[in-house]
Amino acid sequence: MPRARYSVLALIACLTGCQVIDAPFGVVLSRNRSLPRELKVGQRAPDQAENEVTGALLVRVTRGEKGWQLLAPCFATRIQFKDEEHTGADHYMIPRLCELLGRLESAVEKEWPGLSLRVTEAWDEDGEHGRGSLHYEGRAADVTTSDSDPNRLGRLSRLAVDIGLDWVYFENRSHVHVSVRR
Repeated sequence: MPRARYSVLALIACLTGCQVIDAPFGVVLSRNRSLPRELKVGQRAPDQAENEVTGALLVRVTRGEKGWQLLAPCFATRIQFKDEEHTGADHYMIPRLCELLGRLESAVEKEWPGLSLRVTEAWDEDGEHGRGSLHYEGRAADVTTSDSDPNRLGRLSRLAVDIGLDWVYFENRSHVHVSVRR
């Protein structure tokens, strides 16, 4: 990015109370200056209920039925998918979630060279989540790093906030839950 353009963005950030973050896909203006460099287990950003931020589940997507056309397979280059169901379900999500996970993957590679993002759960077709889970609509994913190191999850949570995922929840020491608006 040209230096002058970056300076203008930094000035705007200072005037609006935003923080300038050098993200993999350019500069991101984050209103989350109050968040620490790493989130703690149980912390969410923003600190509101998921459905208040992203909207409630509207339709539970079933393979081949109503709503199925809203999902697309996500085959971002270096993202690893757990796919314990062996159906490819974890690759399916709404396109916006796939795009943002691709950005998060780039941030992971920049933060920890040699590691990649790992999606342990995305679209759920087996009913493994709570009744109103956004996993059923392909708008949520559970993520970790490829080495599954729980000590990286706090920082991974903050990276997810910084790249623009709508709701980030450091749920437990095994994964970070992320979700997006429609």
